Amino acid sequence: MSSTSNTEKNADRKTPPSLPEVISISAESLDSTPHAAPTFSAVPANLLTPAPTQTERQIKSAQAKITRNPNDARGYAALGAAHYQRARETGDVSDFELAEQALNKSLELVSGDFSADEALGTMAEVCMGEHRFADALTYSQKALSLGSGDVSPFGIVGDAYADMGEYEKAAGAYERLTPRDMVLSPHATYARDSRIAYLKFITGDTPQAIRMMKLAVAEGIESRLPSENLAWLYFELGEFYSQDGNVAAADAAYLAALTTHPGDYRALAALGKLRGNQGRYSEAISLYEKAIAIVPMPVFVAELGDLYAKSGNQSEADKQYKLVEYIGLLGHINQVLHNRDLALFYADHNIKLAEALELAQKEFEVRHDIYTWDALGWALYKNGRYVDAAKAIDKALQFETRDSLLLYHAGVIAQSTGNTERARTSLKAALQINPHFHLLFAELARQKLDLIDAQASSNPEVDSHAH
Repeated sequence: MSSTSNTEKNADRKTPPSLPEVISISAESLDSTPHAAPTFSAVPANLLTPAPTQTERQIKSAQAKITRNPNDARGYAALGAAHYQRARETGDVSDFELAEQALNKSLELVSGDFSADEALGTMAEVCMGEHRFADALTYSQKALSLGSGDVSPFGIVGDAYADMGEYEKAAGAYERLTPRDMVLSPHATYARDSRIAYLKFITGDTPQAIRMMKLAVAEGIESRLPSENLAWLYFELGEFYSQDGNVAAADAAYLAALTTHPGDYRALAALGKLRGNQGRYSEAISLYEKAIAIVPMPVFVAELGDLYAKSGNQSEADKQYKLVEYIGLLGHINQVLHNRDLALFYADHNIKLAEALELAQKEFEVRHDIYTWDALGWALYKNGRYVDAAKAIDKALQFETRDSLLLYHAGVIAQSTGNTERARTSLKAALQINPHFHLLFAELARQKLDLIDAQASSNPEVDSHAH
């Protein structure tokens, strides 16, 4: 989900491509029929590596300002915002720490003044980036309590509630981003619509999530968002299309993200995933390698390992799998950020299953969204605790989210508890939504569904009494 920040008021103001120019990469693709055979084109070479942004200049400018005046609270706030923006662009978690240091200094200088709202708001975003959701909520509420008239911290209030699994509270906070008595700006409506799009997806309305995210993209362009922030919107649009099984439209959205922000690591990995799921392994491997060279996210490294394994290069796959653990356990922040990723990696690959459950439980201490329930359920299943796993996956799907991987997990867990009809329904739904939802599990879903149907045909009486 996208993150609105005071950073966006000061960050790179280079005008992004207009909506028609970016979408024209594949205008037909964005309205294509889900499950239609995609036609993949090569990703232009100039989009594979990052282009310079204004963030480095902003960091140096803020540092120079502080040097001239060590008591300049706004200078420290600007430095913190610039470090936070660089963390968004590069994935370097050390920038979170640098941002926090600068913001704390700013708040020391103007703790109770109206001018503290920018530092408080950015600090809330830093806390979100570090998965300190309760702290993010506290800082954003402090910013609002100053009464400066800036309502943007409601976005972080909602984001924190969403990650804590309080989706109704999140929706209420997002609606307050656009007060009825306020003249709405494109920036305010983008901040609201991009977030509500995510809630629409969570509650099972993927088509409405797509419509709202397309609207948020247009609003983001009109409000002249920094290139990375706008690319995030395109990436999220691509994710919704991918969840809906519309591969061609997802591909076009990810390419739009790269056109807006060349070298966007999320978009590169997403393009690799699409191609890998369609059996285009060499292209997928190349795209993942480009993404990992920019930001080595453990989930990308794991997916690259799976591609190598699928294409028959197990030795290279094993190298990637070792790297997943190394990155995920490298330093305190990485361990916090990647608990869930590492838990799923272990569970997916049937290794260190006790540790997988421990990591999922640790994540659950601070995060109660549907995807943490899913990770917990999957880890419980892999540890043979089938009844507990079924309860957890029910929580993950309590809003009827149309996510094929969640439905696959639900189907496998239901099968383990003897609930054959639930298993069939869930596996069938996963494949109907997106027949190529996962490099490995889509085929396993088909195999399991075929086996259930074969068993029902050979023994219909048993199947009719399945619970």
